[in-house]
Amino acid sequence: MSTTRQLSSGQLHSLWAFTMTAVCAAFACSSSGTGGSLGTGGSLGTGGSVGTGGSVGAGGSHSGNGGSATGTGGSSIGSGGSGTGTGGANVGSGGSVATGGHTGTGGASSGSGGSSTGTGGANTGSGGQGGIGGSSRGSGGFTGAGGANTGGSTGTGGTNAGGHGGVNTGRGGSAGSGSGSAGCPANASFCSGFETNALPDGAVYKVNAADGDWSRDFAVDTSQKHSGNSSLLVKNQNASGSSGSAYRMLAVPVPASGPFWVRFYVESDMPMGGLDHNAFAGPSSSTDPNGVQDAFCEDVGIAFNTKDGDVTWPSGYGRLSGGGTKPYTLPAMTWKCVELSYDLSTRHQQLYIDGALLIDASNYPPSDSYSGSSFGTFKFGFNAYHGPPRQMWYDDVVVAPSRIGCQ
Repeated sequence: MSTTRQLSSGQLHSLWAFTMTAVCAAFACSSSGTGGSLGTGGSLGTGGSVGTGGSVGAGGSHSGNGGSATGTGGSSIGSGGSGTGTGGANVGSGGSVATGGHTGTGGASSGSGGSSTGTGGANTGSGGQGGIGGSSRGSGGFTGAGGANTGGSTGTGGTNAGGHGGVNTGRGGSAGSGSGSAGCPANASFCSGFETNALPDGAVYKVNAADGDWSRDFAVDTSQKHSGNSSLLVKNQNASGSSGSAYRMLAVPVPASGPFWVRFYVESDMPMGGLDHNAFAGPSSSTDPNGVQDAFCEDVGIAFNTKDGDVTWPSGYGRLSGGGTKPYTLPAMTWKCVELSYDLSTRHQQLYIDGALLIDASNYPPSDSYSGSSFGTFKFGFNAYHGPPRQMWYDDVVVAPSRIGCQ
């Protein structure tokens, strides 16, 4: 028969202490496991808020070895950690009362290295804001090469958006080039660039010879031109098929009243401005070959001449007051722009060549030259008073109420 013996609390405590002494002697442990309640690295950055060894250090004392209020290297954000430390548990290795204590080795509420924001993170990634070369305006601009008359009004490649280095205005914009006469004013009484073989509209052909077609003494010539494709050739008086008349001019309309201007381009196969008297152009009383003519002529150089004794030259040229002559000449086979202004009511007449004023004559033509207050027509070509014979070319002839200008 067995007998049960009940131990007192004091005896139990002594027995527990003896047993633990034996166990600890065998395992060299302490009353709390290695690593303490907060694992390596602590609750925040490496080392944690409680130093290595935790709140209860190895060897069973209340303070672990090396413990401190603040762990080595601790920071507000741990590196690489997680919610639960490696191997951590509420019960350490070996049971509730076992080596390792209440919390397993390394256990912690926050692992090592954890952070709320990853390394290198930023609100805006690398690589910049906008594409390379972008701009609000494209390349090439509004006005393309070639200008107004030829080449279009929109520049090559130009747009309002996008292209690299673009600007609003294109390159090379300018007045375009092209064929055709050098301008016909809307109010011109006559204008021709002689681009067709027909007698120009409004022109009258008369000669001091038998009647015949105007092509006897004139031709549209593509070998010489100031602009466009052709000009008007005044044939040599001795050319085959010519009328033989010394007077070879076309008469064209002038404005009905008031002053007017004439502009034409001219060249000759010999210099213009010799000593002998010959007429090239000028207003006249009628289309008749023998009508009074206020001539742009040669007479000891380029001059005005309506009748003998009233010849007017450019200043410093012609028959000099001190004796001798000094003709103002135009070179052979060279296009020259001639501008003439006429005002019969005020007797004021001017000559420009290539834009330069050469004659500015008052009281010209003489008051007894014309009975009326306006001219009847304008003539151009060649009238050989004294010769020698020659051939000449005219282009872009315009008669209008105001100055046309050289182009």
